[in-house]
Amino acid sequence: MLNRHNLIEGYYKVVKTIVSHSPLAGMNPNSISFTASIIGVIAAIFFMFGHSATAGLLLLFSGILDTLDGTVARLGERSSKFGATLDSSLDRYVEMFVFMGITYHFKDSPMFFWSFLALMGSMMVSYIRARAQSLGVQELVGFMQRFERFIILSVGAILNPWGVSYFGSEIVLEFAIIILAVGTNYTAYQRLMIVKKVEDDSADQS
Repeated sequence: MLNRHNLIEGYYKVVKTIVSHSPLAGMNPNSISFTASIIGVIAAIFFMFGHSATAGLLLLFSGILDTLDGTVARLGERSSKFGATLDSSLDRYVEMFVFMGITYHFKDSPMFFWSFLALMGSMMVSYIRARAQSLGVQELVGFMQRFERFIILSVGAILNPWGVSYFGSEIVLEFAIIILAVGTNYTAYQRLMIVKKVEDDSADQS
């Protein structure tokens, strides 16, 4: 049965094959991270001015490029704590810029609040994971992890013009944002409960 883990594992196998047989293998992983981030920020600008399809395509390209840096680092035996931290930090910056662009676009609409909730939820999902792992809790999952957020927002943005054409509103992008707002905050709650369960289990065993 195809699940999230198998899907991502299969994707990275394809990425590894492509990278190992291309000039990408010789690139600096941090340069790839910065390039992906710059494209993500450009996507945020397109979101800001309502060019959702272009923003979605740029975001998709940025996300795909962002998956290459770790593979390049491992293949070239150039993995480092700094590189991993830099990559995660840039990911957070891009996500904040993208949601800021979306929030600005919907500044005169009730969707402003949904966009802001999606931003908060996305940041909290990442924060709770980092905080929990620093306390020794490693197995954190949840409904709306970064892969799901990236796919939902990219696809919603790319298909948004179709919604505008048929319904006269940005219903597709709006629906994607509402899903993200609800899903990310629920995932943050899920992760908090996982930490609580681990703590309770440890207390029962002591």
